[in-house]
Amino acid sequence: MAITIEVQNISTRMDNSELQRILAAVQTQVLEDVAPSWLNEAVTFTLLAHEQPFSPGKNGAWRFIVADTPEQVGQDVPGALGDHDAEGGVPVGYAFVGITLDAGMKPSVTISHEVLEMIGDALIDQCNQWSDLPHALFLAQELCDPVEDDRFGYEKNGVLVSDFVTPAYFVPSSAGPWDFKGHLQAPNTLALGGYQLTWDPTNGWQQQFPQDGRAGRSAPGFATRYARRIRRMTKAQTRGIMATYQNR
Repeated sequence: MAITIEVQNISTRMDNSELQRILAAVQTQVLEDVAPSWLNEAVTFTLLAHEQPFSPGKNGAWRFIVADTPEQVGQDVPGALGDHDAEGGVPVGYAFVGITLDAGMKPSVTISHEVLEMIGDALIDQCNQWSDLPHALFLAQELCDPVEDDRFGYEKNGVLVSDFVTPAYFVPSSAGPWDFKGHLQAPNTLALGGYQLTWDPTNGWQQQFPQDGRAGRSAPGFATRYARRIRRMTKAQTRGIMATYQNR
C-alpha cells in the first residue's frame, strides 16, 4: 500500500504547476531509486487547494507544506530550507521555497530531501549502531544529510532531486555503494556540504560536518540543523532509549 502524502502549497514563489512537476519527479524517484534500496512503499501525492484542510490524522495520510519561510507556518526553525517532524504521530514535512531560492539553491532538491527523509525516519526515532562500548556511537537515519548539496543531486524526469545514502552507509566495513550516485568512498563519511547527526554516551546528540565546515542546504544563520537533535534528545529521555549508557 502506497504512502499517501497530502501537500499544501502556501508559497508565493512557487505555483502549483511547478510543484506538481516536482512532486511527479519525486514520486518516480521514490519508486525507481529509493524503494529498491530501502524496501519502502511507493509514495503518492495529493495536492490540496490553498485553504483546504488536511485530512484527520487517523486516515494515515502524511502531510507536507510548501511555504516561503518557517515563520509563515509557525515553525521555530529560523533560516531553515526545509524540515520534517512528527506532529501528533503524523509525519509532517516542510519545504521553505523563499529561503531556498534566496540561498541560491533548488527548491526541488529541498522537497526531495525532506520527502526521502520522512520515508527513512517518519517519526524521528530511527538510528543505527556504528560501534559498541567503550566507544559507542549511533548514527541518525537521515537519508540525505550526508550528500545533501545540490552539486550531488541528479535529474529525474528533468527535475533536480537529492542524492541519498543507502543502508550500507550505516554498516562498518560494508561494500558500497554508500549513496545512490556513488559520491561517497566509505560508510559513515560526508560529502562536501553534507552533515551527519550522531550520538555517543559522552556528548549525546552532535552534528558532524566535513572538514571544510560547509553545510550544503544551509542558508546564512541556518539554525535548524540542530532541531532534530533536540527532538531526538527529548524522545530518548522520554522513552529511555540509550539512557542506560549515559551513566556508564
